[in-house]
Amino acid sequence: MKYSLASAAIAVGKSKATIHRAVVSGKISAFRNYNGIYEIDASELYRVFEPVSLKQNDTLNETKDVIRDALLKQENEFLRHQLQKETELVNNLTHRLNSLEERINSLLLLLTHQPPTSTTSFSYTPHTKTSLWKKIFKR
Repeated sequence: MKYSLASAAIAVGKSKATIHRAVVSGKISAFRNYNGIYEIDASELYRVFEPVSLKQNDTLNETKDVIRDALLKQENEFLRHQLQKETELVNNLTHRLNSLEERINSLLLLLTHQPPTSTTSFSYTPHTKTSLWKKIFKR
């Protein structure tokens, strides 16, 4: 495939003047056709300059990589923040559970508490017989 200066410039994303300077300086070999227009072989052009589609693909891939890295960093930061919040929540709930267990234990002690019997003051009340007649008529 042969390129003119204009089509070669478009193919590699350079200006027409840049391609012309490369031809005049000998970086790119080209010949003039019978109309005086330069004709540049595609392999000769791509030897010196990279095709636009490859540049765009590389740029596109680099852009995708940069965006992906930024998104991954953002996601990583978000997940770290969520983990910190969850850890704080677990610590808070653990603390509340421990305090509730202590409170339940203290309330159980209060509910089951029986006052101690005094051993120093002992009073004896003798059992007296009540007659059947008093039990029946509660006198």
